[in-house]
This record gives sequence, structure tokens and C-alpha cells, in this order.
Amino acid sequence: MLSTIQQLLEKRDTKTLTHVLIHSSRWLLGERLHYGPVQQRGLMANWLDIMSRSGSIEQCATLQSGNIDAGLFCLTSSSSKTYFVTMCEHSDGAIKQLLQWVDSASLAKHCADDENEAGSTNATSVDFWPEPDPLQLSEFDPQLHQYTTHAGISDVLYGSLSDALNTKLTAWWHIWQGFDSAGIESVYTGESHLSVNSTVVNGEGTTSSSIASWLTQLEGKLHRRYSQLEQVVADNNSALVRWRIDADIKTDNGLVRVRLPIVTMLTFKQNKIESEYWVIDALAFEKRFSTPLPF
Repeated sequence: MLSTIQQLLEKRDTKTLTHVLIHSSRWLLGERLHYGPVQQRGLMANWLDIMSRSGSIEQCATLQSGNIDAGLFCLTSSSSKTYFVTMCEHSDGAIKQLLQWVDSASLAKHCADDENEAGSTNATSVDFWPEPDPLQLSEFDPQLHQYTTHAGISDVLYGSLSDALNTKLTAWWHIWQGFDSAGIESVYTGESHLSVNSTVVNGEGTTSSSIASWLTQLEGKLHRRYSQLEQVVADNNSALVRWRIDADIKTDNGLVRVRLPIVTMLTFKQNKIESEYWVIDALAFEKRFSTPLPF
């Protein structure tokens, strides 16, 4: 089912995607769920417009587990890169959910640069980016896990996972949920790639020190930070993790309590992380909380 979004982006094939989107299908973009053919055709049209401005699209990572397919894509142009993650949940040849998380800040920059090149003076954000749904609900039900303080990998895992990969994902989660900088060297390879949206975190310096610096930056800018898992989908060599950070951030109006949804795509080599991509929808965050991301 992941191929349907590829065909839309690469071949402008709206017919195939329309055929597998049934009346009850929901499509997440911009932290807003879109239902029905009218709303979803609008999203297709907007994606086609974006692709007309982009140089190429590359599939960087994929995974398949049961009825879930997921992939990490990169849109490139002469001036920017935009990463996004697509996850399809399907059944009997139909898409139940099509969830997309986009590096919207980079996409907005790309659209603004394109408008400037065309001679426009209106270099704004992505005009069609939807208003996010106002209510955010956790998909982790604590009543089903009465004896755990925090959600662990096995609590939110879709399908099955090898013991070795489960151990490594648990260690990875201890780093980002528990501020465990000492565990970085045992989880990441010496050449691991880590990027947050379009920014490569470990572009300079050693991998362990640069990842530790990013962890410290999160802890310093997000006050009273609490990280919570939402969903883990994995196969033999890759994993998609949906999680969030609840925190206070400093704004011109004082401290504001925010919730930051994050999607992370990881690939593994010999049970260590080879690449890791975080995708955060900055425009949805700014629309929801009336303040920009603090990093």
C-alpha cells in the first residue's frame, strides 16, 4: 500500500490512491485528520502542486509489519531537502489510515524560495497547511498497563520483535526518555546518521558527543520534559517510533505547556542504529500553540 503514495508523488497517479481510500479512511497531515473524498482529493492536489516544484523524490527507508507499511522519503530541490514519513494501515486491499508527518518548516522554505524565483514578493509558509486538530489524545491506555509507570517498547509494539532488537530499542528509549547519555555508545554505531528534520545533528565531531549535545539541548530548552511512547512498528532491520514530548517552553508570554509529536525512523546494522531521522511538524506546532519550535 505504500506504493500508492509513491505513485501519486512520482507519476501523478491519483486514480490508484483514490481506489484504495474508502469512505471511512482517514488521512493525517498537518496533525489534522481528513475524512471523505472531498478533503482527501484536496490533499492529493496539494501534493501534486508540491511535487511540481521539487526536483526529485528519494525513498530512504521502508518497513513492513503485518498490515502496516511505512517509509521515509526525501524531497530535494536545488535549495533544500524535505523529509517526511508515510505510514499506511490497510486491510483487504483498502487503506484504513494514511498517516503523514512532514518537515513542514523545510517545506515552507522550499515553497517560499520557489515563489521568490518566480518573482513573487509573498514568501509565506505553506498556504494550504491545515489547522491542526485542537484535541490531542494519547493512544496509550494506562488502564491496560496498570503495573508500569511509563510505557515501554512492548506496551505499544505492533506485531512482534526479535529479542535483540527489542533490547536495543529499549536502550534507545532510555536515552531519549530517561536522559541516559552514557548509553549512546552502546546503541549507535560509530558512523550513525542522526538528523532532526533537515538538520544533521552529528555532522561534525564524534557521533557520541554530538548526539549527547542534542540530548542536552532538548533537556535545556524543554523544561519539565516528559517523553511518552505512542506506537512502535518494526521489522528485522528498521523501526518506526511514534512518540511525544510534554514540556514547558519559554515564550514572550511566559512558560507555555506544549505537546510535541515526533516520528522517528530508525535503521539497524548488527543490532546498532545506523541511521535515525526525526520528523517534527513545525507548522502544526506553531499553529496549535502560537509559538515557534524552540530549536
